[in-house]
Amino acid sequence: MIKFVKNEANKCRAVCTWPNCPWVLHLSKTTRAESWHLATCKCVHTCPPRRDNTLVTARRIADKYEKFIKANPQWSLESMRETIQEEMLADVSISKIKRAKSIVMQRMYDATRGEYGMVFDYQLELLKSNPGSTIVVKLDTDEVRPTFLRFYVCFDACKKGFLAGCRKVVGLDGCFFKGLTNGELLCALGRDANNQMYPIAWAVVEKETNDSWDFFMALLSKDLLMGRAG
Repeated sequence: MIKFVKNEANKCRAVCTWPNCPWVLHLSKTTRAESWHLATCKCVHTCPPRRDNTLVTARRIADKYEKFIKANPQWSLESMRETIQEEMLADVSISKIKRAKSIVMQRMYDATRGEYGMVFDYQLELLKSNPGSTIVVKLDTDEVRPTFLRFYVCFDACKKGFLAGCRKVVGLDGCFFKGLTNGELLCALGRDANNQMYPIAWAVVEKETNDSWDFFMALLSKDLLMGRAG
C-alpha cells in the first residue's frame, strides 16, 4: 500500500508501507517550469501482493464507474465489488460501494432537478414551433407544492399524417424509464403505407395505471376525432 510521507505544493514523496520494501517515488517542481520532475523512482516491490488500498475511496470508485452506474442503476453491490477487485486490485467494503453509488445518484439528481422547472417553457416552445399541436402538462396538486405528474404530446403533423395516409388502426404500448427519474412512456403508433411504424402521440406518466391510460386515451381520442372532423 502506498503512503504519502510528504505531499506539498512543490514536492511529493510516496513510499510503500510494508517494512523494508524499497519502493519509493519522489516528485518535485523545478524553478524553470511548472511541470513536475521525477527525481527518484524505485519501482520494485518486495512486499507480498495486498488489496487493502486506502486510496480506492468511494469518490474514486464513483468517478471510475459513473457511466456504468448511470446506465445500470440496479447494478448489485456484490457484482460491483467483484469488478473493483478485478480491475482496481482492491478489497472494498459494501458500505464504501453504497457511498459510491449514492455519490453518482446525487450527481444525476443535481443535473436533472432543474429541468422539471422548465417544463412549461418547453410546452410553449413546442406550441410555438408546431402550431395546431396538443401539448398538455398535468401537475400533482395533492402535494404541498404542485409537482410534475404527466406530459402529453401530439404534433399536428403526426396527427394529420396518420389520418391522411395510414391504416385506421392504433397500437398502444408502454415502457419504463431507466435512470434516476421514475415513470413510464406511453405511445400510440400506427402503420403507414410501407407497413412501417408511425408515431401518433406519446405521454410521460408516473406509472402505468388505469388513470394514466384514461388521461392518455382521452386526449388521443379528442385529437383524432377533431382531426377527422377538420
